[in-house]
Amino acid sequence: MSENRFNEEEFLKKVENAARKGASSKGIVGTIFQYLPILIVLAVVLMIANRVNAFGTGVRGFMNFDNGAEENDLVLENHGILGYTAANFEDAILGDSEKLKKLEVFSQQVSDVSSVKETGFINWEIFSKNQLITYNGTAVYTVDLSTLSADDIDYDEEQKIITLRIPHAVQEEINIPEDQIQFGDTNGGLLAFGEIKMSAEQASQIQAGAREKMEEKLKEDNVLETADRFAKLAVWEMYSPIIKGVGKDCSLEVEFR
Repeated sequence: MSENRFNEEEFLKKVENAARKGASSKGIVGTIFQYLPILIVLAVVLMIANRVNAFGTGVRGFMNFDNGAEENDLVLENHGILGYTAANFEDAILGDSEKLKKLEVFSQQVSDVSSVKETGFINWEIFSKNQLITYNGTAVYTVDLSTLSADDIDYDEEQKIITLRIPHAVQEEINIPEDQIQFGDTNGGLLAFGEIKMSAEQASQIQAGAREKMEEKLKEDNVLETADRFAKLAVWEMYSPIIKGVGKDCSLEVEFR
């Protein structure tokens, strides 16, 4: 009987030890499963942190505005990337010497008929001769662009408008070509024979008188005002493409000084 009791006790001890081991293993496994979600979250957080750190380094490198003058012999600052300056347009307008000269903007045909009389013997009409001379000339109006300077150029950055101030149109001397002078027939009294003869000085004098009368006609017709309108148009047509070449979104306005 004592031998049977001993075996039972040993058996119970073994069973008890085995139970303890099983309980211990289940406890460890349970603990692991209990904290597994937390471990997963920590791993994800660490991975994201590493990526953010790497991205931050790249951003700092991209947004680095350190002065690079120490690494270069010469640093040029360009502030015109985001817009234009008045100097850009001044260079474009004043830089082309071929355009900085007298610009013909308008021309007007004008004529005058002058009369010449040659008196005969003791001023009797019977010996006098008369002749009509028609002078056909051209009045040319110009604008002197050689006087332009930077003071004549303004740039409105907000409206993107360049204003160019020019001098008024000026009338040049009326040109009367020799082949545009028409001599009429000579008329005279019964005893007046031959053509009227004038010296070079007399011919120049009568032509000067005809030119003066042409000037008066042009003033009466306000041709100079017409020339001014054409002056603004001519200058605008010449410089507008140049302005567009500098800034395609800019426009040109021409005014008089």
